[in-house]
Amino acid sequence: VVEHAVKKGRCAVFLDTGLGKTIIELATARNYIEHTNKPVLIITPLAVAFQFLKEAEKFGIDDILYSKYGKLNTKIVVCNYERLDKFDYNDFKCVILDESSILKNFDGAIKGQVTNFLRKVKYRYLFTATPSPNDFIELGTSSEALGYMGYMDMLSKFFTNNEDTIKPQNIGTKWILKGHAKEDFFKWVSSWSISMRK
Repeated sequence: VVEHAVKKGRCAVFLDTGLGKTIIELATARNYIEHTNKPVLIITPLAVAFQFLKEAEKFGIDDILYSKYGKLNTKIVVCNYERLDKFDYNDFKCVILDESSILKNFDGAIKGQVTNFLRKVKYRYLFTATPSPNDFIELGTSSEALGYMGYMDMLSKFFTNNEDTIKPQNIGTKWILKGHAKEDFFKWVSSWSISMRK
């Protein structure tokens, strides 16, 4: 998984719980530190931030620190989503979002801030548990955050809806994968992501 993700440069990694996302994220970060000699930012929910420090210690990675205020004293910097405004994207060539599906739960301001921050960084990663096969919103927003096809473009290319309109904000609009587009859709998803259930 690390090799695939690092070669890709911008990748979503969908791995079920317990399959080692944290150490894969740390290994990915180490590869980019060697490649760019710049710090790597890992953005995570607050409850998970300190799990990274424990996991790093377990694997002998000591160049890591949780930062609340944007200070960069180590090569791997961990912060939580709500603290992103304290950091400057110019300090990083690689940003990793842990539990990236959480973006769906944030209000527009935090989601917009994270997406804008990512757009300005060359190497980007989204890590989360395997999305439901029909959670198309998460797949579309993930693609957009990585710099691939935008969410609206994805909808118009692969989907149809019960309203016969391209306005996803309408309440009650149900998006349905076009029958003839199913294979192409999942080929496209696998072109920018990797997933594993067990």
